[in-house]
Amino acid sequence: MKMQTPWILAIGFVSLLCLTTPHKAAGQTTAINENNSSVKQDLEKRFREYSEALTKRDLNALEQIWTDDYVFINPRGELVTKSQRLSNLKTGATEFQAIRPKSERTEVHGNVALDVGTVTLEGTKYGGKESSGDYRYMTVWVNNDGRWQMIANQITRIAH
Repeated sequence: MKMQTPWILAIGFVSLLCLTTPHKAAGQTTAINENNSSVKQDLEKRFREYSEALTKRDLNALEQIWTDDYVFINPRGELVTKSQRLSNLKTGATEFQAIRPKSERTEVHGNVALDVGTVTLEGTKYGGKESSGDYRYMTVWVNNDGRWQMIANQITRIAH
């Protein structure tokens, strides 16, 4: 029994190592590059549509851009649902005059895409309070029947 214990421990350790080491399946995760630039173009176009809808308070467009279960984490760390966000825009508690995003990293995972970057917001209010400035954002998009929809996003103020 003494001889078997080290072998059992070794086999267990190797098995555990194999299970906990991250592996990438072929095609599972793809960073946006020149090979799939059409996806990047689609996402950039969709983000422009999103920015325009926010600045114009186009609730009908936002209804189409956001999934039904969309969630937003605002700069104060509050979780805001789609209906709450639409209400905030309708009442003027949330307002944007200009939105200038700069995507830094985009990855596609099947029908889900992650976009990370910075955004400058001008003439912006959250919860009725002036909130213009520079932010880091993370947006999660899902492709539903060939159309990219935002399922979640989050912004954090960049301290200067």
